[in-house]
Amino acid sequence: MELWDIYDENGNKTGRTHVRGTAMQPGDYHLGAIVVVVNREGDLLCTLRSREKKIYPDMWENTGGGVLLGETSLTAAVRELREETGIHAAPEELVFLYRVKAAEPGGGGLFHDVYGLRRNMDAKDVVLQPGETDAAKWIPYEEWEALGRAGKILTPAGPDNEEFFQILRSFIKTT
Repeated sequence: MELWDIYDENGNKTGRTHVRGTAMQPGDYHLGAIVVVVNREGDLLCTLRSREKKIYPDMWENTGGGVLLGETSLTAAVRELREETGIHAAPEELVFLYRVKAAEPGGGGLFHDVYGLRRNMDAKDVVLQPGETDAAKWIPYEEWEALGRAGKILTPAGPDNEEFFQILRSFIKTT
């Protein structure tokens, strides 16, 4: 059983917990962490969500997942990256980029803390997590953004978030 801290609409912990997989109450939020891995060419590492996933099966995305009870988004980002790709990164290697707030179907909502990581590696060296990830590949930023805007790839902050795209472009330019 996976437990999450519950946050209010301003991103503050409420002191209550939530069991993953059960309906959230209106006005309750949980926290997720996403890692955008960028190589020296400015490509983004994406993983293919498993066909077994209930939500968005068989879609390309950046690595991420729920922040567990008592974790920070940074520790969750490091954990999710290792679990879903086999990439080991120290917390100080991740750069906080953005927090996005979104509603979820059926009530409640979520915050995603998005981190950037600079890493050069071959996609074939990614260690996939059964039931979570089925493949990995590098996608050039321009192609990734176009696919995201078209809803053909999951982006951490949604398809129309200009502020996020600008922040990510700036991060890539410093890579």
